[in-house]
Amino acid sequence: MPEGPEVRIASDYFNEFFLTSKQIEFEIISEYYHDKYFDIFNTISNNLKTVKPTYTIGKNIFLDLENNQIFNFHLGMTGGWSNELVKHCHFRVFDCNNEMFFRDVRKFGNMKIITQSQFNEKHNPNYDLLNKSYNLKIHLNYLETKIKAKKSICSIIMDQKYFPGVGNYIKSESLYASKIHPEEKWGNLNEDMKINLIRNIQRVMNDSYKSGGAELKDFKNPFNPSKFRLQIYGKKYTEQNDLVISKKTSDSRKTWFCTKQQKLI
Repeated sequence: MPEGPEVRIASDYFNEFFLTSKQIEFEIISEYYHDKYFDIFNTISNNLKTVKPTYTIGKNIFLDLENNQIFNFHLGMTGGWSNELVKHCHFRVFDCNNEMFFRDVRKFGNMKIITQSQFNEKHNPNYDLLNKSYNLKIHLNYLETKIKAKKSICSIIMDQKYFPGVGNYIKSESLYASKIHPEEKWGNLNEDMKINLIRNIQRVMNDSYKSGGAELKDFKNPFNPSKFRLQIYGKKYTEQNDLVISKKTSDSRKTWFCTKQQKLI
């Protein structure tokens, strides 16, 4: 699944593609999307008067519409932009000169219209480590007031309420960089360890975004081939030749970690 950096890259690509457009249109081109999202795309057509840049929080992309409405879409497991009409494309966006297509093989992408108040209630840029509005102090205070001491670190990191945009590879990479076992409990970390973990998550996300994202099975950078390099995710051994374990952890997802370097406290 595309994670925060890859979603931000998809948003950037859309914005650059239609940078000079005065007007764009959305058109459903698959029966599946026609049946599921007809009303949503009709709302877009009636409320997109001027071209505005998309923006992201976590794994969500947003496009502001008229009348206090926002188009909110999620790429799901396999969603992304295509410059050509190929199999599994569901809608196109076009102006008088250009067109691009949204392709989603597994159809887990999700589209909805939300209000500004709904956006404010659910999506806080202060907690998005890729966002310019991110605030470490506010974020850490929020985590401390919400998270129970016995909750595992891997479950916390993967919870989009706490760390929007984090997925499997960012989780594994940041825990490895922090030398924290995925099943360690939140309450066992002191403040310095928590801050170090958060900063490592932020560093991994920014490094990935600036380097072109993690080109895994379901994502290819639409601009240029990525230069981002994973340190432990998908590996069998670390650079120090230590064994890497990959197993399902308490977040119900697979985590890659090294017990020699990531010990339980």
